[in-house]
Amino acid sequence: MPFALAHDGRSFFAAIYSPRFSGVAEVDARTNAIKRIKAFPHPAEDQADGAFDGRWLVWSEYHSLTSLDDFTVWSWDSRSGHVTEIGAATRSSRGYLWASPLRAPDTLDGIATWVQGIGPDGVAAVHVYNLRSRRGMIIHRGHAQGSFVFARRLVGWPESPGPGRVTRIRVASALTGERGKVPRAMRTLGGVSDLATDGTRIAYPSAQYRSIWWSPSLRQKPRRIVTARSQDHVDDSVQVGDRYIGFGIWPRLFVADTRTRRYVPIARHGGWIQVDDTTLLVAFGSRTKAIHPRLRIALVPLGKLPPIPGCT
Repeated sequence: MPFALAHDGRSFFAAIYSPRFSGVAEVDARTNAIKRIKAFPHPAEDQADGAFDGRWLVWSEYHSLTSLDDFTVWSWDSRSGHVTEIGAATRSSRGYLWASPLRAPDTLDGIATWVQGIGPDGVAAVHVYNLRSRRGMIIHRGHAQGSFVFARRLVGWPESPGPGRVTRIRVASALTGERGKVPRAMRTLGGVSDLATDGTRIAYPSAQYRSIWWSPSLRQKPRRIVTARSQDHVDDSVQVGDRYIGFGIWPRLFVADTRTRRYVPIARHGGWIQVDDTTLLVAFGSRTKAIHPRLRIALVPLGKLPPIPGCT
């Protein structure tokens, strides 16, 4: 189950399930070689999702097939090979796990961030962890949704300013926690909770999940590039890297070229996409029901992608 690219044009990180090893690993797509990173304590129930910034891999390890509220957060330094637990879900005084937003941790330039529940009615904390200094802190408490890192070591998250009010993007320094100015590309976003970013570019489905918007820079206003037809809706799997965007309109999976403003279906039975500045990865959906299905995976350098044809 791939969840992050290794940014080297040939490898990716995945949750692997096999008789020999079940856990988080790095997979070389050219040789099928597997580098074990951390074994799952309970392979029948454990899952993983996260991000890689070129040196550090950060992921949440979920310990249930029915809920994502029971988790621990881990980091792996690709230079030293050290694996470190940097966070964990919290419980109420009665032992119940607080509900957390459905977004995996993000990392960029040695900064990791995630949001986890700390109280009733959706109260959550925005966590930031400096992977170089190995120090973490909470930079905000409130009704925050999943957080992300972008340029200049800033952390953003959507949050509603009050009951029944539309969410807006909030921004703070990852180093001090001081609130900052929201970049122009995110300033007018309302009701958007599934924003994807590679640190400089953004892409996201509209609040109604009827269209996809994109900006090549945090300094530019987003523009709409795809609109769903009829009663279709864009799902929450939008990814952005270089000039390409991956997205789903169930059950089909698409790749869009923002330069030519064309898009093409690449899978018709579900799945998901990972894309960065060098590589496109497609995990094709399984046609059989299984807890851990064997997926068909394709990894292609962006330079080898053929031009997307014009609409017919």
